[in-house]
Amino acid sequence: MRKAITLLILKLIIVENLLNLNCCITFVLMKLNNNVIISNFIEALGCACVIPPPPIFFISSTFNKAFSQTISFIFVAFFLLLLLPTFSFAQFEVINKGSLITNTNVAFAIKGNVIHQDNGTIANTGNFYITGDLINDNPAGNVFTAGTNGWVYLDGATQTISGNTITHFNNLELLGTGIKQLNNIDAEIEDTLALNDREFATADNTLFVINTGTGIVTRTGGFVSSSNDGGLSRNTLSSNTYFFPVGSSTGTTRFRPVDITPNDAFANTFKVRMANTDASIESFDRSLKESTIGEINSNFYHKINRTNGNSPADITLYYDNSSDGYCEIMTAWQNTAEWKNLGLVTTTNNYGLSGLTKQTVTDFSTIPFALAEVIPAILIANVFSPNNNGTNDVLHVLGKGIDQMQFIIFDRWGEKVFETTDINTGWDGTYRGKPMNVGVFVYFIKGKFKNGDKIDKKGNITLLR
Repeated sequence: MRKAITLLILKLIIVENLLNLNCCITFVLMKLNNNVIISNFIEALGCACVIPPPPIFFISSTFNKAFSQTISFIFVAFFLLLLLPTFSFAQFEVINKGSLITNTNVAFAIKGNVIHQDNGTIANTGNFYITGDLINDNPAGNVFTAGTNGWVYLDGATQTISGNTITHFNNLELLGTGIKQLNNIDAEIEDTLALNDREFATADNTLFVINTGTGIVTRTGGFVSSSNDGGLSRNTLSSNTYFFPVGSSTGTTRFRPVDITPNDAFANTFKVRMANTDASIESFDRSLKESTIGEINSNFYHKINRTNGNSPADITLYYDNSSDGYCEIMTAWQNTAEWKNLGLVTTTNNYGLSGLTKQTVTDFSTIPFALAEVIPAILIANVFSPNNNGTNDVLHVLGKGIDQMQFIIFDRWGEKVFETTDINTGWDGTYRGKPMNVGVFVYFIKGKFKNGDKIDKKGNITLLR
């Protein structure tokens, strides 16, 4: 046992001299000469330790070499008593006063807040687990550097990213519990954003994802929420689909994502926010709309902005049929202070939701988008001429917003000559395969519109030859 302890003490001394750390061992290493190398220290030791911390631990450049070396030897004995086979260091708070901390391929946990000041930087190609808040008062800007291999894990309860400068992450993953949030500052992610099941609340700020890959934003149940002009921003450089997992837990929790598919591979930047409120409350009056627009969804709307580039894009907005009602058209707020019907859309399903896609959107001069119903209507001609001339040969029910329908035609003696429940099927003027004579027929249409209103219509049809 005594021999093993002696060898381990020698190993510590050799590692310190080889790496020229000249530092003291408490949480990480007391910084002396603009370098703190976490990974080599841990890998050389073969394990790591949990050391009871002082209330606040400073990594600073104010210690002299002689003091450091003295403290190092004192801490070796204490260190050995507390040596445990774990990957983390426990601390209440870490304040980086201008140090360069290098973490290479090591899992490193900080049980508390992290504060960066005086140009402090972490060159991180390993894993940093943080359970407290992250405060970046670093005028140099970037905190986590050294490439795409480094990950930061927000692994506590509710956690806040704040400070005077935007925090830069290589890769960011949300773990733990509670909401992760930005407080009066933006944040940027170089590569991957893994939301898992957490909400990332940006408030009025923007979360920038810089990498132009399409699959780098992932989730299991989480989403990015924002208010006012905040949102999730993504760079694009392909004609593939980019996923914006936006939602909100304010009021009724809703996940209403957006897919954006640029129509070319030029560089663009799109920013999306889901506003979990009535658009009218945010000054986009739903009653001001074109005549073809029915009820605009009052539960939510989206702000979609192309902040860089000129490429048109296909926009898909998702909704929940059961709670949002049925949506048939996509609308956009205009500078003329009204909602405009964007025209033909296609339907889709993804993420457990229904969606509407508007192709080739070119105008992002105003950014509110909303889903809406069409004005319910049902129409049928009162005269048709099934003479095979290619004009008005088949009698169809026409309309908007029709959900279910039964269309029945009787002759003058009350005999049913035609019936269908398919709006795409019309009467060709025959009965049992034989052309009907010229005359007047009676029709009945029953059913309901997609907004729930009933359909009950009847009238006369004149058949001409």
